[in-house]
Amino acid sequence: MLQLWLCAALLFPALAQAGDIRDLRVWRSPDYTRVVIDVDSRVEYSVFVLENPHRVVIDVADSRMFADVARVDLADSPVRSVRSAARNQSDTRIVLDMDNPVNPSSFSLPPNAEFGDRLVVDLYDLGTEPPAQPAEITPSSPAERQTAVASSQRNIVIAIDAGHGGDDPGAIGYDGRIREKDVALAISRAVYERLRNIPGYEPVMIRQGDYYVRLQQRPQLARQNRADIFLSIHADSFSTSRAEGVTVYALSQTIAEDENIRRVAEKENSADLLGGVSGDTSLKNFEDDLALTLLDLSMAWSIEQSVAAGSYILNALGTVAKLRRDEPQQGNLWVLRSPDIPSLLIETGYLSNPTEARRLNSGDYQRRLADAIVQGVMNYFYERPPEGTLVAWQKSNNQGPDRHYVVQRGDSLSLIAQRHNVNMAQLRAANKLSGDIVQLGQTLTIPGGGPAPLAAAPPVVSEHTISRGETLSGIAEQYRVSLSRLREANDLRNDTIRIGQVLLIPAL
Repeated sequence: MLQLWLCAALLFPALAQAGDIRDLRVWRSPDYTRVVIDVDSRVEYSVFVLENPHRVVIDVADSRMFADVARVDLADSPVRSVRSAARNQSDTRIVLDMDNPVNPSSFSLPPNAEFGDRLVVDLYDLGTEPPAQPAEITPSSPAERQTAVASSQRNIVIAIDAGHGGDDPGAIGYDGRIREKDVALAISRAVYERLRNIPGYEPVMIRQGDYYVRLQQRPQLARQNRADIFLSIHADSFSTSRAEGVTVYALSQTIAEDENIRRVAEKENSADLLGGVSGDTSLKNFEDDLALTLLDLSMAWSIEQSVAAGSYILNALGTVAKLRRDEPQQGNLWVLRSPDIPSLLIETGYLSNPTEARRLNSGDYQRRLADAIVQGVMNYFYERPPEGTLVAWQKSNNQGPDRHYVVQRGDSLSLIAQRHNVNMAQLRAANKLSGDIVQLGQTLTIPGGGPAPLAAAPPVVSEHTISRGETLSGIAEQYRVSLSRLREANDLRNDTIRIGQVLLIPAL
């Protein structure tokens, strides 16, 4: 007789109509396996586990099975096979045969832009409870280990969060095919690859593949990995195709105050800590009034640093993309609510805009966006390096890579030289200046004496297929290349083009 050793049933109110099961998908993440069941309406269900052999049983009430479970992709998952059968003449039983025992957690999801109602079952290895354990830090590259100058100086940790993932596609492009989760992951990976080759920086990916991480877990994983900043990468969508440009968000002060009150109210059951990389302080150790004061101070610092970092990143992104807002915006976003880690959400553009969506789906443009984000991060941390880091040592000794600085109102060449710890002659020479006059908005190179500056993304020649209504000048503007270079790359004598013609887009 089979022994029932775990029964975790979640019941929802019965609905009047049957919930047909249309599809079943399996997603593997580093710390659990997600099973997604597509249904045509919200359903009543129960989940329990059987042993000898290990199985997870999902009973879906008042439903019919239309999915072909034999064709489900189970690669790299602990699910050995999937079976289903009718039960009690009206219900459907789905059985997941497991290689190892698991601990299931289940919930339902409402429809989104790509999917309808879904039943989600997350399968955690036995002994592992949600939330997931800290994200694994990929071993450093040789360049990151190049710390012979001061082996005691730590790296700055950058948590990179690719938005959405798995069964949550995020925004869907104008063409119905481009998905935010794919764009976000591609840009995040490019940011990661850039940072892992820069001495003094240690990037951490919150998600490394096409799987979903709960919103609450993302900042927790950043904290557990001792992150100095949290960057959440996204793409946006709007009701019209005209919206375009990059927007950077930080948490608003009003939401921060509400969040602090919530944390104090839940502090006895909270794993939240204060202190970031410098140390851990549990809220449980303080009376409510003192805990709230500490949270307010920490959150105010986090927001201030978030806005400052966002400004540096926007300045860098403005060299490769149009900015929808040239200053960080503040709003109510869950992933930005860390009280001890500066946190930003970067909307890289609008997938509802055909021109911008095509750019965002281009590997060349993704790498240029990543380069700009990395440049902004480097500029911010060189100006405000955390104590005890290699970057702090570099700044005090005028080491490190060349940097870029955008001239602000009230700046002078002497003030900029003093601020960056370089002499006037070096600054003039690096920027080929004959005098000391600088212009508002001018980009200056700040010379460094250490490792080589961040190299541009490898040149990539992309292709563009001409659609109805497009002009050669418009295509040149879209890809930010000159009209003459576009003509030269395609051996064109004039600006005449035809629908369906494929143009080579020269690298910048």
